[in-house]
Amino acid sequence: MSALAVEAPAAPPEWDGRLVVRAAGRPVLHIGTEGVTAPTVAMFTVPLECAPDIERAPGVRPWNGPVTEASICPACLRSLRGQPEPAPARPVPVPAGVAEALPEPQPAPDDRGRHLRVVPDPVTYTAAPLPAEHAGRPITWSRWTTSPVLTHYDPSCEWCEDPGPGEMAGGRQGRHTSKTDPLRRYMAYRCTACQEMTVYEQVGTDLKTIAHHKSRAPKGCNRPEGRSR
Repeated sequence: MSALAVEAPAAPPEWDGRLVVRAAGRPVLHIGTEGVTAPTVAMFTVPLECAPDIERAPGVRPWNGPVTEASICPACLRSLRGQPEPAPARPVPVPAGVAEALPEPQPAPDDRGRHLRVVPDPVTYTAAPLPAEHAGRPITWSRWTTSPVLTHYDPSCEWCEDPGPGEMAGGRQGRHTSKTDPLRRYMAYRCTACQEMTVYEQVGTDLKTIAHHKSRAPKGCNRPEGRSR
């Protein structure tokens, strides 16, 4: 006579018959408190096992899909089973007199075999002296000052294309009241990068070139990236 194996029926889960909901933006499912039913609206707030205060409960939607223990909020399960909240982890105290180990210092990188690139100093050019005289008479010059920047004028150097602005100086010769040595005015402009300089005599409203110091810098050596003339 063969024995018949009698399989005991599985016990229903704790959430059987309860309202199962899904909170917005949360991957786990929640269990409504006992006696809570789903309202008729699509989005609603109901008291949950993990948040029985309806004022603090999240907005939820009803869930009609499969429900497993792994998919349920752990706090809801603990509340259903009457289990206490887990105690927060406490840091392990360091015994008195035991120094905490510090991380080992990293060794300095080994630069042997590496080639170091030497950055040369920027090339400087000697400034040309202002002309001491013109037409046999001396010129008195002011100090060099930064040239004013005008909105309709490009301050960059025409030779080396340094963005500028350069420098300017004013000169004068003679006196207003003298008939034998009349007053004459001069202007000098120079690039502070390549030292190219041009000296003008002011004749009425025009400027007449009387001296020019050619730069020794290569043509366009200070041209900014992406700039073309």
